[in-house]
Amino acid sequence: MKCILCENKKFKKISSKDARSSEYLLVSMCCNCGLVQQNSIPSHDELKVYYSHNYRKNYKNTYIPKSKHIFRAGNIALQRIQFLNNSNITEGTLLDVGAGGGEFVYLAGKLGFESTGIEPSIGYSEYANYEYGCKVITGELNDIAGTYDIITIFHVFEHLPSPVKAFGKLHSLLNTNGKLFVEVPWIETNDASPHNTYFKAHIFYFTVNTLASCASQYFDVVKVDTSSNLKILLQARMEPTSINFPDTESVNRLRKRLYRKGWLEYLFQGKGLLKPVNKIVRAITESRVKNVKPKKILDRAVEGVNKP
Repeated sequence: MKCILCENKKFKKISSKDARSSEYLLVSMCCNCGLVQQNSIPSHDELKVYYSHNYRKNYKNTYIPKSKHIFRAGNIALQRIQFLNNSNITEGTLLDVGAGGGEFVYLAGKLGFESTGIEPSIGYSEYANYEYGCKVITGELNDIAGTYDIITIFHVFEHLPSPVKAFGKLHSLLNTNGKLFVEVPWIETNDASPHNTYFKAHIFYFTVNTLASCASQYFDVVKVDTSSNLKILLQARMEPTSINFPDTESVNRLRKRLYRKGWLEYLFQGKGLLKPVNKIVRAITESRVKNVKPKKILDRAVEGVNKP
């Protein structure tokens, strides 16, 4: 096997078990560039079938969003829109790749953007169109045409078979001076359980350096946020250039970081001890929207933002 980023053949084993199913799953770190990846990358056709038919059912236990999922997605969408606003991005044509149930597309449309989305799961894309009246088409990244001022892609890159090729496609879809807003799980975070990190559905596990490297041929980094997940805002280059690989120091630092991650760090620094309490509080809060119409859940969230 070759590293999907630098084509190196030397790896260090990180994990051998799927956290969800406990089945064998070999995840390794490239010793040259530090990209953490599955040792067997599924084919494009295998991934297309999985994400169009099985992924949402496996991870959400439903083919359409539940009220609690809508409530969570709505609040997360507002945080992401605030991230854009704080980066002086408040309007323009916006495409959301992997749009899910359409909550971000709907709220972005209400808050200044001309927004559309694309989602591989037909149940979720049809739900978005029916419930919110927003435009979310059924398809994958390669099906997208047109150009946009801003593209958002949240928790998608860890599922793609070739991140560098995906960045190239996204670059071709952006207008001059276009921005790309990416969010992925952050492999270095301390708020994820050590036994709840590696999954069959996640092909790659990114650091700031490895994600920036995958993008470097087509994008410059504008802003990074690692408060929990990894958020990175990228500026499209005028012309593609060569890939900028992580240096040896950053690779060695990551190796040490992954070795140090453990239960004590998660429970205390990552506040894992508080998660049972937070889960109860969240369940109580989400129970209040159980019988509320989906659009009303999101409209209430926007009203809260707009209050003086």
